[in-house]
Amino acid sequence: MNRLNFKTKLLTIALSFLLFGNSYSQDLLDEVKSNSKLVIRLKDGYRSFHINNIISEQKEMINLIIDDATDKEVKTLLGDHIQVCDSLKKVQFKNDTLKTYISDYLTLTKQSYSISINKGFNSPTFKKDLEKYKIFSDKYMNYVYSTFATHNFIRMNEEMYWKTIDKKNYIKSAEYETYKKLKTTNLKEALVLLEKISKQTTDFQEYCIYQIELADQYVKHAESLDENSINKATDIYKSIVDQKKYSIYLFEAWLKWRIVTQQFTYGISKTSEIPNDKYDKVREQAALIVLDHINTHNNDEMAINEFLLLATHGIVKRFGDHPYGNQNTVEYHETFDD
Repeated sequence: MNRLNFKTKLLTIALSFLLFGNSYSQDLLDEVKSNSKLVIRLKDGYRSFHINNIISEQKEMINLIIDDATDKEVKTLLGDHIQVCDSLKKVQFKNDTLKTYISDYLTLTKQSYSISINKGFNSPTFKKDLEKYKIFSDKYMNYVYSTFATHNFIRMNEEMYWKTIDKKNYIKSAEYETYKKLKTTNLKEALVLLEKISKQTTDFQEYCIYQIELADQYVKHAESLDENSINKATDIYKSIVDQKKYSIYLFEAWLKWRIVTQQFTYGISKTSEIPNDKYDKVREQAALIVLDHINTHNNDEMAINEFLLLATHGIVKRFGDHPYGNQNTVEYHETFDD
């Protein structure tokens, strides 16, 4: 890719970010009407991590375009980031300490952007401010992660979690063993059988297991199946969330949908489009389903754990330990490599 085309691509990505980031719209979680302290705490946690993800993505956009955009283009992006920070200040929190931390975090983030606009990233003023900003950010992040740590909400240990989420617990179909044997010799015929099995169950949790397995096979064997395998897989994962029914596998369905969509639809490079806003809208739908379940089953530790997984799981990052592309590739291989 020549430098002109590369710059055009970066600015297109930046423009799409500006369009989605101009204002904050309240999330769906207030559809769950409850005075439960647990539900209120979980809403606070979800919203704090959502804000952190937005600011994290802002900083990634700056890093992405800073070397190739003009001074005016960078200032335009920073100006929009400041508007988004102002918009995020409208988010409501019940925890007063958290509210203060987030307000201060957004104020200091805006200040950093303003200094960048007026003085530049290489100025002594910016570097001095950045040191103070990092100290506060670390303190704030430590507070958020410690406040919303899983052990503050449930007593279940890791061993019990893995025992409970084991899919063997919920598989009732006598034909599933036939499917497992058949897929080693005739995958296409096995998938037809699995589709049949999933349609026969009336239990949504069991249905999710079969559907996720079906989608997984379409991803893992896309090259040997038909050319539409990846689209079939993403449709299946998302359809689980779209049914608006509770299952302990909603987080898995959402995450696999996001991973596969990014890997095969939007791309693996650092300059690929990464529609975290799109991914987070579906995350929010799943979180709402789980929170609604928690509201009527406040002792369901698996549900509380699943909500926290949805709330705290990071966005798709461009920059990180994987040097050759965006970080979705790492998640993809961790999830699908045997």
